[in-house]
Amino acid sequence: MEDIITKGIEKGLISFNEDKSRITYTFVNKTRNYLDPEEQVEAESFLKLVFVYNYPVQRIKLFEKVKMGSSTKEADIIVYDDDLFTSPLIIVECKKQEVSESEFLQAIEQAASYAYALSGTVKYIWTTSGIKDSYLQIDKERQTRIQIPIIPILGKPIPKYTFVKGGRLQKEDAGNDIIKQQFFDLEQVSEKELTNRFKKAHQSLWAGGELNPSDAFDELDKLIFCKIWDERKPRKKGEPYEPKFRNTLV
Repeated sequence: MEDIITKGIEKGLISFNEDKSRITYTFVNKTRNYLDPEEQVEAESFLKLVFVYNYPVQRIKLFEKVKMGSSTKEADIIVYDDDLFTSPLIIVECKKQEVSESEFLQAIEQAASYAYALSGTVKYIWTTSGIKDSYLQIDKERQTRIQIPIIPILGKPIPKYTFVKGGRLQKEDAGNDIIKQQFFDLEQVSEKELTNRFKKAHQSLWAGGELNPSDAFDELDKLIFCKIWDERKPRKKGEPYEPKFRNTLV
């Protein structure tokens, strides 16, 4: 996270006050409380949209008001498919890292309600706590909600998988430099962040008491074993990790 924050500062997209308690999104001249854990996730998500997913800053709106019947609510981030903000494409809902499973599910539903309230038919929803992500494609006309591996990179199709050994850029054809799709490699995380992810996985399995804590711990052990097994499995650079394991703790 620190690397992408540093890059955001270097590119002039964000700035901080002296004690880093306040963050300013310079392109919209809005200052927020960076001591708020959700704001930290929102800042990182905004910068990922720019640096990882390649969306231009001029198509991103932060803290956007959304009319919901007789009330008005605020969406964390909305990415538009045009410069005039007439075609909403991606809705991002951010929560703090320590969010409970029930709160995370509520956040998904909140983002979905924004998708249905906004104009346009097909939209993508990214709900994130910084260490856990949910990606959905919603089609209002067909009344469908489909889980997808990741939100689309600007102008690229949704991949069947996201993580491959070594990462990879897929070109349109052998003689064309236009990138068709980008895949990512697994990244090392700090011991603190790994512990947080273990806790989050255990909470999800525990489900607020629906499963005995010791049984939940046993299931977590199985997931950790499967992930280690998958990462140690011999594979060539560019080959994908197993889809059923890739999003468990990465």
